[in-house]
Amino acid sequence: MNPAGEAYLRWYYASGVWKQLAYRGVRTLKNPLDLWNYQEIIHERGIEWVIETGTRHGGSALFFADLLEARGSPGRVISIDIDHRELQVRPSPYLELIAGDSAAADVLSRIRGSLDVERGPAFFILDSDHQMAHVLRELEGYVDCMRPRDYLVVEDTCVNGHPVRPDFGPGPAEALARYLGEHPGRLVPDTAREMKFACTFAPGGYFVRI
Repeated sequence: MNPAGEAYLRWYYASGVWKQLAYRGVRTLKNPLDLWNYQEIIHERGIEWVIETGTRHGGSALFFADLLEARGSPGRVISIDIDHRELQVRPSPYLELIAGDSAAADVLSRIRGSLDVERGPAFFILDSDHQMAHVLRELEGYVDCMRPRDYLVVEDTCVNGHPVRPDFGPGPAEALARYLGEHPGRLVPDTAREMKFACTFAPGGYFVRI
């Protein structure tokens, strides 16, 4: 991340503005620059499926569902969270909501069963529990669900001092470093896409499956 982008990210994160965003009235805890990148990825790569961990209020799930519907996609968004206590959206033909541990074997089995054998390209976004151990479990499970040219974003690699929240402890960035070290050659970083706007909640977290 260049110095200007890092400075803006520090301000944006510390200001709490990201906690005050909504998409179509539904709370959306994202960086808008990442959301713009995501819609470009979906269009440019012909994405037909979105697998999202960490639904929370559902703003990003609704955003992705709208994008797939606008494209007339044969797939849908599958969004998983440990519970739906804060959920503000409902299931629809383009949105399937799953309550459960996103890295649990039964949830992963359900995801694999939902993805069509002849499916088109998929976009995976990991944004649930940010503790290193959980993100590592997600990476082990979801990368195995991916096919060549599928896309992956691991969000909140910015915490634990990368460059925000230095007190967080090992998180997504550390999980990625360990996973990539143990599984070389599975994922290729998409640095140009990541750095397009010089500011992201997912530094070092944009990848293409090979």
